[in-house]
Amino acid sequence: MAKRLLKWSVDKTVLTMCEAENEKTVATFDLARIFPDFNDMSEVQKHITVYGVKQILADAGASLKSVGDKKVAAEEKWSLLKEGKISAPRSNATGATENKRIINGIKERSKVVSLEGLMAKKLLNETEFTAEDQKKLDELLLAQAEILRRS
Repeated sequence: MAKRLLKWSVDKTVLTMCEAENEKTVATFDLARIFPDFNDMSEVQKHITVYGVKQILADAGASLKSVGDKKVAAEEKWSLLKEGKISAPRSNATGATENKRIINGIKERSKVVSLEGLMAKKLLNETEFTAEDQKKLDELLLAQAEILRRS
């Protein structure tokens, strides 16, 4: 099981992030900054608010390994919350859009009868790669080898 790095507590309107090991305060977040009527809320509303904010701040650094990095992530998320935003503009963290763009580019190149295009076609869809394609690829590879030999 992963070692718990942080401990959270709340006192009045202040949510505190502490190191779990020694309870040293790492960061504080005044809930009244984003919920000016926090003190007027019912106990249930306060509990749900504290839980939700703490969860959002903790999630921001969930994948990070150090207390310092988790602190930075929580403070960045807190800044967004103070601006009335739940998240920053989405970045493509998975790289899926970039990967799709690259694959589409390769697919387009595979339609061109060239060394690069035929290699891409062979890699992407071998079932559509014909004997004629292989013959042309062999010619182009030999021509490229000759060019490299001369240089």
